[in-house]
Amino acid sequence: MTETDIASVIEDCGAIRRGRFELSDGSLIDYYVDKYAFETDPEALERVTDAIVERLQGTEVDVLVGPALGAVPLVTAASLRLGIPSAFVRLGEKRAGTQARIEGSIEKGQHVAILEDVTMTGATITETATLIEDAGGIVERLIVVVDRDEGAAERVRDAGHELEYLLRVGEDLAIESGE
Repeated sequence: MTETDIASVIEDCGAIRRGRFELSDGSLIDYYVDKYAFETDPEALERVTDAIVERLQGTEVDVLVGPALGAVPLVTAASLRLGIPSAFVRLGEKRAGTQARIEGSIEKGQHVAILEDVTMTGATITETATLIEDAGGIVERLIVVVDRDEGAAERVRDAGHELEYLLRVGEDLAIESGE
């Protein structure tokens, strides 16, 4: 599946929203990549999962991991397709239930691929990788569906990893200003 195919899937399911949007840090952006649009649409999720599975071919992976809540559908779909266990990382201070930062099992020495839906700064995927390494996992791959190209690749590289993306805004997705 090509970048053009994935870009069409993302556009066609309505994941690119134009307008003014406020992020959790209070900053305003003029477009929003709605991960839930492609993660809750069965056809879109299947096609995105196909692309991720294709990328993971030939990689030793024992566990697929993603940050909760956003990457749960993505990781689960890839886990089912590949027959590989999954785990989810709770970030930040708010944790319920077991209070565990990692839900699922990651044993020392296991090879891990981290999947993320959309990244801007790379903070979430980098924190996820750090928690996996602290738990003894070996982070092999970090794959994001959409990189907004706002510094994530650099932040991930500074943390000692390479960020892979299915699509990058400005390269594979041309997004006009919502103003």
